[in-house]
Amino acid sequence: MNGPDSGMALGVGLGMLLLLVVGGAVGFGAALLIKKLFNLSMLAAVGVGVLLVVVGGVGLFAVVFDDLTSTWWAARTAKPVHFTVPKGFHGQFHLVFDPNGPAVNEVKGKLEVPVGEARVQKVKAGVGLDNDYAQFEAHDTEGTPVDVFLDSSGSQNGLAYRGFWFGDQTGRTYGESPILPPE
Repeated sequence: MNGPDSGMALGVGLGMLLLLVVGGAVGFGAALLIKKLFNLSMLAAVGVGVLLVVVGGVGLFAVVFDDLTSTWWAARTAKPVHFTVPKGFHGQFHLVFDPNGPAVNEVKGKLEVPVGEARVQKVKAGVGLDNDYAQFEAHDTEGTPVDVFLDSSGSQNGLAYRGFWFGDQTGRTYGESPILPPE
């Protein structure tokens, strides 16, 4: 274990070990208390104590590794995003997140985003379009599947955005292009 985070990793590991030992002692104490209060057999009381220690351990893991927990939750709750684009639509498209933008409808568990001819469109911020774990799909107005790729995301000129590329990748550029505010 070398590097700047090795001390932190060792500290977290020792802290978890200490909490596990303390949790085990508390679980054993709880088992004895449960045995006495509810007149249970020792086996049943130890089973309840072990259950309490396991629940405490899972809770401890969630608290200590909250970044992993939040990542897991974001991936688990990501809704698929479905775009409906005009026939022949090809190229770059940006969604600009605006707290006052138009709402996005959820249809059959998917966020539906109708795309017009404009290359930049406002949508209401915070509805899940900015989730890094969302899956994207697109069809044109006649129902033909269209390839869609996540192109870019970030903030430019005070606007948070997410960029997409529709159709085949001929002519696709990977650099940052300026985002013009939607009308």
